[in-house]
Amino acid sequence: MFKPMARRAALFIAATLSLTAVARSETPAEFYKGKDVRMLISHPPGGGYDIYARLFARHLTRFLDGHPNVIPQNMPGAAGIVMANSMAAQQPSDGTVIGLGPGSIGTADLFGASGARYDARKFSWIGSMNADVGVSLSWHTSPVKTAADLMKTELIVGGAGATDQSVVFPTALNRILGTKFKIIPGYAGSAATSLALERGEISGIGGMNFSSILANKPDWLRDKQVNILVQLALDRHPDLPDVPTVVELAKTDQQRAVLELVFSQSSMGRAILGPPGIPADRLKALRSAFDAMMKDKAFLAEAEKMKMEINQPMSGEQMAQLVDKLYRATPAIVKEASAAIDTSK
Repeated sequence: MFKPMARRAALFIAATLSLTAVARSETPAEFYKGKDVRMLISHPPGGGYDIYARLFARHLTRFLDGHPNVIPQNMPGAAGIVMANSMAAQQPSDGTVIGLGPGSIGTADLFGASGARYDARKFSWIGSMNADVGVSLSWHTSPVKTAADLMKTELIVGGAGATDQSVVFPTALNRILGTKFKIIPGYAGSAATSLALERGEISGIGGMNFSSILANKPDWLRDKQVNILVQLALDRHPDLPDVPTVVELAKTDQQRAVLELVFSQSSMGRAILGPPGIPADRLKALRSAFDAMMKDKAFLAEAEKMKMEINQPMSGEQMAQLVDKLYRATPAIVKEASAAIDTSK
């Protein structure tokens, strides 16, 4: 009486194996044709990450095999950690979900950031749209005009959540270099802190992407409404040749090593990634689409029209190598860097 059941089980296994074989033989173009690809965005609407992600989403369908529909979806929270956690544990790993967020996604787990529940080395890194340079700035009416002033005079700055660069970076500079930022957290992203600055609620912003200023607030630079105090990066931006970087402010080799670990993430400032385990051929298709887009005249023309920097884009392979390198830092340096950016204390 068990033979019919055994026969049905054998047929079910054979059918499953057959379907699996068909799925595995499906090309990326065949897989993506007619599908929707969701593009998660780590920050609220209106800010720099949202604008970059939507620009990328508008053009991706032209370059990705199968030309799927690409649908942006904001998933803000904890400076990308909410999105990254969802990527790691909840989103499908078939290549139909990707996301854009800050480079800090690559180090949040390494530094033990609150709420980070993933290993960044396992993500499917696709590419970064630019080597973003963060800056600390003050409003033109503030007595703090330079990095040297930051060492002597308190600057009240607005920030978003506890893991956002607008809070983490000035906290780190206070602890490592002795700057005098007074941080007021709780604003809903860069758009809200920008408005607070213009209203006079705060006197500066401790960490904001320079590309976001170029895209969203070019009048700040044109009308000299802000003072750019320090560059939160390893190298100077070509438009800011006279503003020092954080590593240039280091007084010891130890400070320099810690600052380099904290701010290395800036080289992948607009990180595009997928969940762990995207099939190799689909990940290759996504990476190829990214690489082609970064050289496309129509894409670059729209970015230029919107005053959005596409500066030193990084391939997915390069991003994966950088994350692996960061995870190989010595425990002592990682411990000191983690303590410097810990906003819970």
